[in-house]
Amino acid sequence: MFSSNQKFIISGELTDLEPTLKFAMELYEPGSSTLCFQITEDGRYCIGYGCQEGWTKFQFDFDYHIIAEIIKQHFNKLPKTKSKYDSYDGSTYKGFIMKAIPETFADKEDGIVNPFFGIISIGPYECFYSK
Repeated sequence: MFSSNQKFIISGELTDLEPTLKFAMELYEPGSSTLCFQITEDGRYCIGYGCQEGWTKFQFDFDYHIIAEIIKQHFNKLPKTKSKYDSYDGSTYKGFIMKAIPETFADKEDGIVNPFFGIISIGPYECFYSK
């Protein structure tokens, strides 16, 4: 289980999302908690438990493959942004950055409603490979 002050940050290509999601959720060990999600204004997909205000219960049994595919589709629908690596010699790929949601009793923190019930946030990320 995540400690109250644990740092958990992983980035990777979208092809690595499913095993990374499974790894993070197995660390959390939600047990019988009802899992929920919310999408922040900046496009991060957050997973939490307890389904408090701001969180939506999954309409199906939690399945790593299905959730990973939903997040990939969500990221693919976000508006394209200019790459900050255009002037570099290398290649870029769509990716993700996954972080533990910090424990706080705030009503809203960093765009997440009721973050106390959050487990992880997954945001779009640009993976860069230099030559």
